[in-house]
Amino acid sequence: MKIIKKDIEEYIYNLEGEYDEDSIVSSLYSIYEIDIDQNRSNLYVINHLVKDILNYKRKMETIYNDRRDKLNNLKLLELPEQRSEEWYEMRKKRLTASSLAAAIGKCHFTSRDELILSKIEDKPYESNPITEWGVKYEDVAIMFYEELYNVKILDFGLVPHPDFEAFGASPDGICDDTGNLDYIGRMVEIKCPPKRKFTKTVPEHYKLQVLGQLEVCDLDECDFFQVKVEEYENIEEYINDYFEIENQLIDGRTHLNYPKSVTMTYIDDGKLSYEYAPLNLSIPEIQAWIEDKQKKNMGRVHEVKFWKITRYECTLVKRDKLWWSNIIDSILNFYNDMLHYKTDNNVEILKSRIKDSKTRKKKVEPLEEHQLISDEEDN
Repeated sequence: MKIIKKDIEEYIYNLEGEYDEDSIVSSLYSIYEIDIDQNRSNLYVINHLVKDILNYKRKMETIYNDRRDKLNNLKLLELPEQRSEEWYEMRKKRLTASSLAAAIGKCHFTSRDELILSKIEDKPYESNPITEWGVKYEDVAIMFYEELYNVKILDFGLVPHPDFEAFGASPDGICDDTGNLDYIGRMVEIKCPPKRKFTKTVPEHYKLQVLGQLEVCDLDECDFFQVKVEEYENIEEYINDYFEIENQLIDGRTHLNYPKSVTMTYIDDGKLSYEYAPLNLSIPEIQAWIEDKQKKNMGRVHEVKFWKITRYECTLVKRDKLWWSNIIDSILNFYNDMLHYKTDNNVEILKSRIKDSKTRKKKVEPLEEHQLISDEEDN
């Protein structure tokens, strides 16, 4: 019987109750029928592997427990829901991670002065087709992520930095501790760009956002999860895009074996909201779901759209404490400038400077492909 590390790992990880290194080694000697007087090399390999695996297991248990503690601390916070009135009001009082690139002059869509003005003026947030598409399909991407990695994503509102009132963040989600252990406390940042080209690396302005969010939440890592969602023209096109194994149709999958389903869009007082059918439903189940929602929401249904996922990229971003040490003074300076310009006289100076900068002729730098049409953040 060959000694293989993977087999020993599986044996150790399946043990229940209390155990110690000596008893595990002794059991493995018996399993592999090793004569301790004849083959000392076998003894060395088993002893070394058991010690190494147990050390790694204890190390990971410590990490998991630490992440679970941090996650529980976040769960105790009383936070406003994303895009609620209270959420927008809290954002006006601090710099948030999604606007960090603009605050330090590295955003192609909003200048530093324009960002300061947006924190001062009492203007409601106005979405555009690009940002609305991201809102519409963010939950679809989350369902897909949960399926891919066997996790449950928790939703958080605006999280203020515990010690630095000038800064906060609104993470799209954080993995709970009920599924895959390796993902406990892992943050997820979702992007569903309708037209922006995907990149294997995280675009700079989004990396700044993710690193800022990790600092606010005191977490170690974040998956930057890009998902390409496309809509079918009609139900016939939806039905004809299918996946099968050995002539067996797999429900709710495209020919690429990616999810497909349906979104119901409602409209109330001019505001859009969305409801999503579960993944992996059969055609009859999808049709029954649509009929049920239409009956229960007479007069509210704006449109029914069949969709499919055609591509995704998942890039892990690690926390960078040195980066944080090098950026906090810029955050503080932005915050203090924001407070300075809140007086009537100063805000007029700010507006004048913004106007001048827009009329002044500048050499325009060509944008990179991932910036041509991007899912611009709300401030």
